[in-house]
Amino acid sequence: MTTNYSAITIHRLNLSGDCFDHVPVSSPGLWNMQYGESILKHNLVRLHLQLVIMIMLPRALHSILKLLRLPRITSEMLAGYLIGPNVLHALFPAAAALLFPPMPNQAVAGLAKVGFIMFSFLNGVRMDPGLVKISGKKALALGFAIFLYPFTMVHTCIIKFPPESRFSDKDRMQFLKNTDIYLALITTSQFVGVNTVLMELKLINTQLGHLALASTLISELLRFAYSIFLGYLQIVFTIESSLGTKMLMSSLFFALMVFVVAKAMVLWLIKRTPTGKPMSEVHINFVIGVLMTMSATSDAFGVYYLFGPFLFGLVVPAGSPLATGVIAKLETVTNGLLLPLLLTFCSSTFDVFGFWKNFDMMMDFKVSAYGYGVKLVLTFLTCMACRMGARDASAFSLIVNAKGVLEVASFLSFSGLAAGEPDANSAMLLIFVLTTALQPLIRLLYDPSKQYVGYKRKSIQFASHNAELPVLTCAHKQEDAVAALKMLEFWNPTRTSPLSIYGLCLQDLVGSFTPQIINHQLGQKAADTSSSATSSAASSLTSSSASQPIVDVFNYFKTEFRRVGVVVSAFTAISPQKLMYEDICWMSFDKAVCIVIVPFHKKWNPKGQLVHESGELRNLNIAVLDRAPCSVGILIDRRTSHGVGSMFVSSPTYRVVVLFFGGADDRESMAIGGRMAGSPRVQLTVEEEGDGFGGRGPGSERSWDEVFDDESLRILRHEMADASNVKFLEEEVRDGSDTAQVVRSLKEDFDLMIVGRRHEEEMEALSGLSEWAELPELGPVGDILAGGDMGTAASVLVVQQQIMKVSHNLILNS
Repeated sequence: MTTNYSAITIHRLNLSGDCFDHVPVSSPGLWNMQYGESILKHNLVRLHLQLVIMIMLPRALHSILKLLRLPRITSEMLAGYLIGPNVLHALFPAAAALLFPPMPNQAVAGLAKVGFIMFSFLNGVRMDPGLVKISGKKALALGFAIFLYPFTMVHTCIIKFPPESRFSDKDRMQFLKNTDIYLALITTSQFVGVNTVLMELKLINTQLGHLALASTLISELLRFAYSIFLGYLQIVFTIESSLGTKMLMSSLFFALMVFVVAKAMVLWLIKRTPTGKPMSEVHINFVIGVLMTMSATSDAFGVYYLFGPFLFGLVVPAGSPLATGVIAKLETVTNGLLLPLLLTFCSSTFDVFGFWKNFDMMMDFKVSAYGYGVKLVLTFLTCMACRMGARDASAFSLIVNAKGVLEVASFLSFSGLAAGEPDANSAMLLIFVLTTALQPLIRLLYDPSKQYVGYKRKSIQFASHNAELPVLTCAHKQEDAVAALKMLEFWNPTRTSPLSIYGLCLQDLVGSFTPQIINHQLGQKAADTSSSATSSAASSLTSSSASQPIVDVFNYFKTEFRRVGVVVSAFTAISPQKLMYEDICWMSFDKAVCIVIVPFHKKWNPKGQLVHESGELRNLNIAVLDRAPCSVGILIDRRTSHGVGSMFVSSPTYRVVVLFFGGADDRESMAIGGRMAGSPRVQLTVEEEGDGFGGRGPGSERSWDEVFDDESLRILRHEMADASNVKFLEEEVRDGSDTAQVVRSLKEDFDLMIVGRRHEEEMEALSGLSEWAELPELGPVGDILAGGDMGTAASVLVVQQQIMKVSHNLILNS
């Protein structure tokens, strides 16, 4: 048998509602119950209990299984197995017959299908075909290969039965009917499934994640084009000319209606939304109504009922207020309610005992498993041919062949899964095994943090004084960029030691699947799949324009200080906020910067009152501290009372103090202070805090750190011996309490206070401070300076020197 891959995706498998028995979902009421009658006999009450169980049971299972780092889909499918014939019906048949009767539940199946419709629409909204334009040769080659392998396997799949086979002609026809369908679904790489796995594994911002997204998107577009055009042409020439022509014309007419009429409506709605304002609830609800109409219309045109919602999603510009509003409206109910319901409901039909009993007849399972294995091997060999490492090639092969909700939902729509056919059982088992096993294997094979481990010195202390000093500064808002650049203005850039600043605007990814890094020096903009009209309508709300005010700050600084040895390059990273640390670390690694400066997660008003605090930004900073391939500085800006306009004001003097307790981070802080002291406008004070015994008390042996501390101080004193703008002070303190008083006493005397993050735990000068720290990622002294009771306008730079050759275990709480 030679299968027909082209007809599988769009037409051949449309399932009508006639496959279910239509049972009215209603209840005569509690007072109309007969004596001795179970309330579960009432369809409405039973439906409510079914929904509660099918929603709460997966959540309970996931609270346990997430400790084993298993994906959520595993819990949702396992919950279906528990309420199906394997456990509940086997152990408690009477209760199961009342609560989950064996007859198909068309009400739950209907809700599941509504969830699949919304899921397809959201996928279309987030999918960005413009990613193909910026894909490299490797992504194009891998994308074509990922499309070609299942295409070839399905087209050349021939099943021959031996003459002595015990299967009847009827059984053989049943095998041949579904095997090609399952082989296509199991071996095809789905862009949405790959994106879901990358988000679960927090790999979507990595280089491997970008490559996987681009490759599968190219494969998806190739498969989509083939399914629509060549598939219909094959129907015309091989089945019935008139039928094929009608199907082709109706589908093209429907697609034209979506891309012309629906697109014009979407642009009109976006134009009516004021710049920077969210879409109105009326418009969002209207779009949702059009979405459901699209599904019914596509089904009426003889097209797969998900085709309309998906195309409608494609015409909504990613990042527009309409995309953001619709996603906010539908995402919670879709991902939190309907999709888990779909997975649990589909899995509840699986009968493991029946599967083993009829294993000899599971031709679809055997062929699909074999085809999946062949696809994995071929993908791996293709990656190796593209000069990828063996571990990266293995991880990539598993990622692009990941399975999930899309395959499960396809079986709900395409096969007789609701009726519990045996071949559907085998498919559900294969999907469950793949979804459960792949993610732990990918984690084992690919750890993106390893590429950032420091093997070369990338810090201010070890940077050459006669070479360019590269610095990465990150900004979420204009104020962040202004604060960092006003500080860097005093880092003494010269012709012999210029300052190369890479400005990275951090933009949250909303309304799209595709993370991006935009290089503004090359005139790049956020990838847009829509036409020029769409771009014009939504231009003020695209991700690139949202970061433009920050880019303008970097460009102003670039123009203003071009003559004094400053080079500024602006970039925008568009990615999920929880995963932005990958963009920061990759940019630091790619540009070989010596230090990355990130803004603090708290903001104050001119009166010193806290006005903003972000736990997500705090977690982001912690992740950067843990993974960065260079030194890290957290800038606590308390000068925001001057606003953005302060960048046009230049201070004649800049008072800086370095608080020196000892250790690598304090030596890095002193190196920054020493570089700044080269500017005649900087007044530098190096204040050495100790107890007269090197900070460790009498009788303690000197460590290598103390030797390095003394040497660093000696070198700085020698270099600044003739400098009138530098002074060294020594302050003797007994314990942490004295240190806190001394630190607080300096708050009004300086514009910038620089302090190291990490110190020796047994240091007497800091004893007792760590126990009271509210922000341990800042260290004991940084925590004091970041306190809300400081009441000062002085900014603070908390410095961590580059971590060398250690395991970067992520501290990020997620």
